[in-house]
Amino acid sequence: MANEEIETVLGEDISFRGKLQFKNNLQINGRFKGQIKTSGHLVIGPGAQVEADVETGTVSIQGELQGNIVAARGIDLQRTARIRGDLRAPDLRMESGSRFSGNCIME
Repeated sequence: MANEEIETVLGEDISFRGKLQFKNNLQINGRFKGQIKTSGHLVIGPGAQVEADVETGTVSIQGELQGNIVAARGIDLQRTARIRGDLRAPDLRMESGSRFSGNCIME
């Protein structure tokens, strides 16, 4: 979906709670609980466990996310993605094998 280079990575050994706000690109490989807001690209890595409401430009998900996503440009659910929550975006890509439980609004 987005081919931008990832500038910041929260590693597998990081467990973080709170509110993340950023403008560029971020990959989460560990655990996060809270809120995420960005105009950039968010990647939720294959081992990540995220419990958050997300407002983003684009998001690519390989791990687990529990929460709602509002994406200005698009959502990419890769085959290892596990999502529980509502999705809102103009573009949605779901690979075979991904799991999604919730509502989806495309506008």
